[in-house]
Amino acid sequence: MHVAVQTTRRVNKSCMEVEYRSALLRRSSREDGKGKHETMANLSALPEAAVETLRSSLAGKPMVEAGAGLQITRSLPHGHIEAVYAMAKGLGFEAMLGPACRERDVVMALLPARICAPSSKLTTLS
Repeated sequence: MHVAVQTTRRVNKSCMEVEYRSALLRRSSREDGKGKHETMANLSALPEAAVETLRSSLAGKPMVEAGAGLQITRSLPHGHIEAVYAMAKGLGFEAMLGPACRERDVVMALLPARICAPSSKLTTLS
């Protein structure tokens, strides 16, 4: 697919030159040795910047470079906590604690936190 932009100039009845611009999203193929164009969408109503962005995107160019304008100020680990939580849940530890309630959820949250970073309950909760 590609964006085809065509401009045509005409002189109107009041002898003024008028320029017409049409932008079409097209798909090209070859049949029987001849080129064939299929119009997918008319982009003429879009602003020029949007048409150029679409053209660049279809060409495979990145719109925003990865990491551009970003700065990591702090990174918190999460994967190891999730692994311990999933293992405890898989072993049925949640069912051993009783029916669903707030206290059971707190214990299930404290379990991986205390295993991965041992400390007192008060330190873990804060």
